[in-house]
Amino acid sequence: MKKSLFYILFAATALCGCEGFLTEEPKLTQSNELTLSNYDGLNKATAGAYSPLYAQSWYGAQFNLSADLRGGNAKRSTNADFESGRYKNEYFWNFSPSSTSGLWNYAYYVISAANNVIDNLDGKDVGGITKQDLDNLKAECLFLRALGHFDLVRVYAQPYSRNPETDLGVPYIKHTVSGAKPARDKVNVVYESIIEDLLEAERIMADKYVRSGVTDPKGTVTKPAIQALLSRVYLYMGNWQKAADYATLVIKNAGYSLWEKDEYKSVWGEDVTKGGEIIFCINGNNGNSYYPGFEEISWIVNPEGYADVVSTSDLRDLYEDDDVRGKLFISHENAQDHFWTLKYPGKGLSSPDANNIVVLRLSEMYLNRAEAIYKGATITGVTALDDLNAIAEIRGASPYDTPDAEKIFNERRKELAFEGHIVFDYARLKKSLTRVDYDGTDNKTINFPDNKWAMPIPKGECDANPNMVQNP
Repeated sequence: MKKSLFYILFAATALCGCEGFLTEEPKLTQSNELTLSNYDGLNKATAGAYSPLYAQSWYGAQFNLSADLRGGNAKRSTNADFESGRYKNEYFWNFSPSSTSGLWNYAYYVISAANNVIDNLDGKDVGGITKQDLDNLKAECLFLRALGHFDLVRVYAQPYSRNPETDLGVPYIKHTVSGAKPARDKVNVVYESIIEDLLEAERIMADKYVRSGVTDPKGTVTKPAIQALLSRVYLYMGNWQKAADYATLVIKNAGYSLWEKDEYKSVWGEDVTKGGEIIFCINGNNGNSYYPGFEEISWIVNPEGYADVVSTSDLRDLYEDDDVRGKLFISHENAQDHFWTLKYPGKGLSSPDANNIVVLRLSEMYLNRAEAIYKGATITGVTALDDLNAIAEIRGASPYDTPDAEKIFNERRKELAFEGHIVFDYARLKKSLTRVDYDGTDNKTINFPDNKWAMPIPKGECDANPNMVQNP
């Protein structure tokens, strides 16, 4: 049953934490009074709030794949041996209130889980627990709340670059109130609230804080992750200087470095994320109660699995022969004209497998800064060309002579393919989309502006909430 935000807000008031990190669904059977009454309960509840990020409708598969299917990097398989019927709506842009993104429920569940922790932190600095300990938990939850709203507003609203003061965004939920029926906030209000949450998280989190007792520290919030998300959000808002400033903070962090050309193909299937580019990822684990199983992204892009989603020649033709990113595709003996991405090879844990799924990495920070400087930001000693070539050259591509908007866009497209960016880049830049390697007739071209850039609000939400206004 698809649940409305009204139901989620009601149910989440009973949220407690997971017993193990990213392994069990947050239980709904105990009260906040019982489970959030001490630091241990708050800590477990914070850990549990990460789990739904791995759901099939979010980073577990659909969020990233939908962006690339809609944006021309990916298409449905046309070979009968590799066509299970999935991802038709995403590919053809055939959405309705009854068939839209499933992100709504999971994102608001995480937001409510984060709110429950934030609203129960006061007075818990006892028995050796310091205010900094509590601030670190709060910062994690502020980040998760901001990320949830950011992904929601990108999917269900028009981009900030259109008419942010008049376009409807999504409800920004800062306190979980049982039975609430919130209205949609304007797009600018949502973005300003995201920034407010992230700035507070950056201010209160300890510089070296890393959540203890976890399988993969890169799968939890750190200060560089907060700064990287700030760079991305400011980029979407067209605040070029802040986007460049925050990208620079991450680029200068000695804990991160760009992958070398000879290691690029081997980093995607790691069980535990090592050094290098990853700033924040979803730690994929088949013990997580939100583990998508046969709907996990590795099975969807695996020619030995469902194999529904393949790359387009529109994307592959952008790569030069020596560009290592162009080698990150695989065909199959029964479909040698189909090429699946190798960014989700699985960890070798099971069949279907699990993956660590990248949310933020260092190469994006270089590209954010390149675009921001090209648009007018200034960083001492750095040019847009420097950052553009930092990515191109380390991947084995030819260096650029001069930067321009299309080169920066295409470099983002090549670098961040299948990581859930391309359709949102089109939207925020107000670029019309035309897909050449496309197997449909309708929606081959999506002009900007167009109502289609905002997905429908789920029908169940509109039916349950009289204050919810549907998108045109």
